[in-house]
Amino acid sequence: MNQLEQKQAAQAFVERWQAAEGSEDRESDNFWIELLGEVLGVPNPTYVLDRQRKVQGRKIDIFHEDVGVLIENKSRGVDLDKPEQRGFIGTGKNKVPRMVTPYEQARWYADNITPRSVAPKWIITFNFDEMRIYDLDEEYPEKCYETIELEELPELLHRLTFLTKKENSRAEREKELSVKAGEVVGKLYDALAKSYLNIETDEQEQKSLNILITRIVFLLYAEDAEIINRNSFFEYLKNFKAEHIAQALQTLFKALKTPEDERDPYMDAEALKFPYVNGGLFAQDIIIPPFTDDSRFILLQEASAEFDWKNISPTIFGAVFESTLNPETRRAGGMHYTSVENIHKVTGPLFYDELKAKLTEIENIKEENKRKFKLQEFLNKISSIKVLDPACGSGNFLTETYLSLRKFENRILENLYGGETARLFEMQPIQVSVSQFYGIEINDFAVSVAKTALWIAELQMLEQTREIMNMWIDALPLKDNNNIVCDNALRIDWSEVIPAEECNYVIGNPPFVSQGGSSDRGQRQEGAGKSSVQAEDMKRVFGNVKGAGNLDYVCCWFVLAARYMQKNPCVEAAFVSTNSICQGQQVLPLWGTLLEMGVNILFAHRSFLWNSEVSDSAFVYVVIIGFSLRDRRTKRLFSYERYKGEPRIAHVNHINPYLIADADDVIVGTRTKPLQKDTRQMVRGGGASDWGYLMVTPEERRSLINSNPGLEKWIKPFLQGSDFLKGTEAYCLWMAECSQGDLGNYPEIKGRLDAVTEKRMASKKKSTQAKAKTPWLFDEIIVIDGDGYIAVPQVSAGSRFYIPMDFIDKETIAGNKLLMVPGGGLYELGIMHSFFHNAWVRTVASKFGPSYQYSANVAYNNFVWPSPTENQRQHIEWCAQQVLDARANHPDRSLAQMYDGISPMPENPSKADLKKYDQLEYADLKQAHQDLDNAVEAAYGVNFGGDEEKIVAHLFKLYAEATKGEK
Repeated sequence: MNQLEQKQAAQAFVERWQAAEGSEDRESDNFWIELLGEVLGVPNPTYVLDRQRKVQGRKIDIFHEDVGVLIENKSRGVDLDKPEQRGFIGTGKNKVPRMVTPYEQARWYADNITPRSVAPKWIITFNFDEMRIYDLDEEYPEKCYETIELEELPELLHRLTFLTKKENSRAEREKELSVKAGEVVGKLYDALAKSYLNIETDEQEQKSLNILITRIVFLLYAEDAEIINRNSFFEYLKNFKAEHIAQALQTLFKALKTPEDERDPYMDAEALKFPYVNGGLFAQDIIIPPFTDDSRFILLQEASAEFDWKNISPTIFGAVFESTLNPETRRAGGMHYTSVENIHKVTGPLFYDELKAKLTEIENIKEENKRKFKLQEFLNKISSIKVLDPACGSGNFLTETYLSLRKFENRILENLYGGETARLFEMQPIQVSVSQFYGIEINDFAVSVAKTALWIAELQMLEQTREIMNMWIDALPLKDNNNIVCDNALRIDWSEVIPAEECNYVIGNPPFVSQGGSSDRGQRQEGAGKSSVQAEDMKRVFGNVKGAGNLDYVCCWFVLAARYMQKNPCVEAAFVSTNSICQGQQVLPLWGTLLEMGVNILFAHRSFLWNSEVSDSAFVYVVIIGFSLRDRRTKRLFSYERYKGEPRIAHVNHINPYLIADADDVIVGTRTKPLQKDTRQMVRGGGASDWGYLMVTPEERRSLINSNPGLEKWIKPFLQGSDFLKGTEAYCLWMAECSQGDLGNYPEIKGRLDAVTEKRMASKKKSTQAKAKTPWLFDEIIVIDGDGYIAVPQVSAGSRFYIPMDFIDKETIAGNKLLMVPGGGLYELGIMHSFFHNAWVRTVASKFGPSYQYSANVAYNNFVWPSPTENQRQHIEWCAQQVLDARANHPDRSLAQMYDGISPMPENPSKADLKKYDQLEYADLKQAHQDLDNAVEAAYGVNFGGDEEKIVAHLFKLYAEATKGEK
């Protein structure tokens, strides 16, 4: 949001809350969620705000850990200076009420919260009319606080910027640190790669370098996190010259993989000081090249002395690490990682949100014994959850999910044992383990990175647990982690990795490889297309399913997950996917297969821009779909305004394969003729196969006619979809009625026709080669009956509410990017231009990025037209004419400009939106379309008031009725 939008949102917020009751118990959570989300624009405020967090048996009202803000709420009318009783001090006769102000109460929480690494920097006390902000870095924060009255909020929003500044965000700092760590490691990687003899061709050298870097990263983290002695790795290596470091590392690695009582006592004394690490990290013998002065400096100075590894995010760093060092992804360029927020879009509605709500509910149980019993029961539950990512890459989904469950566990331990001494414990308190997480990944280096990221995550959480429990828990040796396997997930039986009967959830972000070639993570390179191996994978998964060749590669994971579920119907899954799997021709082969297997959609995120946090980020439009053989009573459907921002959440009873709420599971296939017999045929314009030589610009047309006036009759107006939308003047040579003998009269075009002949002969298609004999003709010649046709662009911007359409004279030649309804009249134009038809197209048609891909076989031929009365038909025709008349009022505007100007007002409009939608010049066209929409809705016999969800559900119902009995 810009400053004006934010101020407007703040004014609306103030008006709403001035009229509220102001109850601490019932309303304070909503106040802060709305303030952060709707006014300050904080993404996912429900997730980032921790409510009722326990500190030694007491509860913080609201804690925003990411930016270090602790909030103490009071009801409206409570004096923020007046002490209130909060328990007692002393015992027996010496027992007296403990009186504290709201600030003192909050300060006690701040001073006692564990782990201390999350201690807040700010305290806010609040009573719905007044907000006080205390900066704990001040010497006397209780005396120099800032005050904001509720009514002043729109003018004083700048004083809340500490809540949104990236530099205050712990997550942002972790991101920046992790990316910087990736850059440092990439530099070291490049320096060491130069020292290998055959790094480009020798697979053993490539693997050795990858393993070497993985080990170095672990040791750099371990010494900064004091898993091994502080600076011990640095101190060990600094005594060696560059030419001796390789041998020193071989010695060190041998020590780290050997139990201390089994080591050679004559080994280097400094290496013997290191603890036994195990975990398989140092088990394999590798080739270590000679270090140079340059690589030694990078390792000891830039990577060790100048960089603190302790606070990197294992979730982000693992992915950055892989994309920096993996030879496949290095060729693609850029650093790739999935943001934590996007990972939670998958895991949140699948299981995390429910677990978080359940834990909060348990924490609010007043009876202590019951609360402790339920907490232990909850801990047992989360420690038994097993998760599989069958396309795990560097393990960021697994790592973040592990961190989420361990944070729950630490919260439970704080509730149960916070503040007690270590003497109470003779057992290992940590029950959530990395052994609960399983992965399949085809790249062996990514597997190593995933295991290392999980170990780092385990060590980070262990440090917090030590502080909460006030006890020492050994970090080493690492546990073997063989749950992440290197294999092709589409050829291995997932039950060999983890039996389906033991698995709870399947998650991930499988490769996005389309028929045309859009992909990621090495395999996901623009223009790459499916490799022969991937094509064979798809054949193995889909067999002879009709239309499977048009599917994106990611579809294989959906089908294999469904087969996995058949062994255990309790398994639930959620994947990120390209949005095309819910559009156009992909729906039938994929969802027809899944529905036949009994799959239910549990939740879904409709199309949004996937922020994969890549330095060369391309725009990828994705959906997230949760599914299972078991159904849920209610589902959540997340919808995005302009494909980004915070989603709107609808609780619905059913979600169909097009991600439409409460509509039947009807799949729209391809159809060569309209569903209803009395509907006019739609055809595509003709393809020229001319390489531009039959196309004529206005200037070329004038020149040709000046040279030879006889050519005028053979040069006709030409339209492609973009010409139609932009009103561009274009022409073509159209010589369908010209005989070969007449061509000699026009030497001005001989060179063009010779070029067409040459290009067609060079084509690999025999049909195109055959057309070389008639170079003056289009490859495809479409004959138009009647005086003209309704033109529909094949591709139109997805931001438009209506796809522009118009009548075109038959003398204008349509190219293959323009669709035509020959002989169509006002009635056909009115129906096709209505909200009903456009809502249908938005749902069933394919998309090219955010743009509509209109097609006759899917969008038009499957559309169910209304059965109007004669009066209704005439009214629709009259309204359609009103639309044309309104357009005529803007002769200097193209269809693209006009229809960009009559889109619906988006939620939370930007300043640019407000300017665009305030243009009164299109008010007549907006009104004409509104009247047309009402007329068409009446013809369908419904009154949905423009509710798109209801309209689409109704059209699906009509489609199901019209196709009943079809195979």
